[in-house]
Amino acid sequence: MISDAEQYSELVRLYGEYGDDELIALVRQVGDLTETAQEALKGELARRRLVVSPEVKKPVVDLSSRAEGEVSLFEFAELAPDDCVWEFAEIDDAEAASAALASAGIRNQVISQATRKFDMRGPRVVVAPDDAERAATVLAQPISEEFRKSEKVGDFEIPTCPGCGAADPLLEEIEPTNRWRCEVCDRVWVDGD
Repeated sequence: MISDAEQYSELVRLYGEYGDDELIALVRQVGDLTETAQEALKGELARRRLVVSPEVKKPVVDLSSRAEGEVSLFEFAELAPDDCVWEFAEIDDAEAASAALASAGIRNQVISQATRKFDMRGPRVVVAPDDAERAATVLAQPISEEFRKSEKVGDFEIPTCPGCGAADPLLEEIEPTNRWRCEVCDRVWVDGD
């Protein structure tokens, strides 16, 4: 019998040979993969910096047949029908939409990769079926800036190589400080040099 470590290594090698389209097709069937295969796939997607929203067919969960409060929106989110889910490109947009819904008295849940370990979809907001129509009305309007986080982080500027001035170096390490490598002249430096 093959060990998990051997299986993981074999899957990493195999997924490394796949093209981007093949990986994307595999992500869309992620629910059929073992945990080891999901980890290897997640690693390969991260290595290639691919972000994919899987088209997973899921059974629909009916919240109306459950007692009030018996299931949380977080639990419901995994199997929520499409009319109860709104997807966003950025977590900030999902959080602003969540705040707008909450101000309208609509219970909702933001779901992202931070809240679901193997979920490779983008951030999204989920509401209960009873609130779906009202939520659609609220989210059809532009989201007011008052719902967006007020703290603005300064724009990060990628450094240029101090040796040759080339733009867009590789970030090789972040601990304890950012370590960069120039792909043109192969110079290595850390922030503050």
